[in-house]
Amino acid sequence: MEPELTNDRARREWQWLCQEVGETVARAAIAALPGDRRPYPLNIARALDVELPAEEKLQPLFVPADEAVMNNALAQARQALRCR
Repeated sequence: MEPELTNDRARREWQWLCQEVGETVARAAIAALPGDRRPYPLNIARALDVELPAEEKLQPLFVPADEAVMNNALAQARQALRCR
């Protein structure tokens, strides 16, 4: 079963859950959701008895591998915008 990830926050919460308890355990919790509960990250966390962190404590979805690469790309984008 797949989690319902309706926005970036939900994707970030799912990412956090998978890091915290493991993807296998998180997916097993989806299958074990009681009744007709939808597999939103919040419901999955409740089933696992885990409290999701505040939004500002969730990692961004895109984490650059190298800060120098990111800074270079930003500098190139700024230069391109200045030339317009």
